[in-house]
Amino acid sequence: MVIVDSPVSGSYSLPMLPDAEKILLDQARAGHEQAFAQLVEAHSEKTVALAWRLTGQRADAEELAQEAFLRLFKSLATFRGESSVGTWLYRTTTRLAIDHLRRETLKRKIFFFRGNDADQFDPFELAVDPSASPQEQLLARETAGRMQQQLNRLPPRQKAVFVLRHMEGLPLKEIAVTLGLEEGTVKAHLHRAITTFRKEFQTAKEVSP
Repeated sequence: MVIVDSPVSGSYSLPMLPDAEKILLDQARAGHEQAFAQLVEAHSEKTVALAWRLTGQRADAEELAQEAFLRLFKSLATFRGESSVGTWLYRTTTRLAIDHLRRETLKRKIFFFRGNDADQFDPFELAVDPSASPQEQLLARETAGRMQQQLNRLPPRQKAVFVLRHMEGLPLKEIAVTLGLEEGTVKAHLHRAITTFRKEFQTAKEVSP
């Protein structure tokens, strides 16, 4: 079994051609570990990056990605290629992340716990333009920080829909398939999330000097 133990480099790997993927799947089913390792290598960056965006925590993201690949490994015998490996991992990682966020929410309710991890990963900081002025970079980071805080307050399913739509760029229909929801339900979750963001930033604008 291949272990995913390194962070993403910041860009997604190129998609694997269907024929090449099928060959690797057949080889992996036959017990060739290197074939499965190649599948992991092809999809690990995008899988970890998605989990990062959903959880906001590096350690959690790597753990969820590891679990997704482990489930893929266990499912090789029944994986018939109705969807690509990338799509299968996308769905599995998103659902694992939603379950994880729900557990964390329950934990905070029970123990009144709020994490203060100094090593917390802020995916929004990747969007800061290095060519911008120091003032612009500071403003971008402050805005990103408020966005991340508000994102973490959303219910898990709303957060997943928002991330998949506005950060991953998935169409609504694909989000619905990924989460096993009706498209109308996805639209409702997205509308609530956007409304919450607008209220938050309108309030921040009104109280700012």
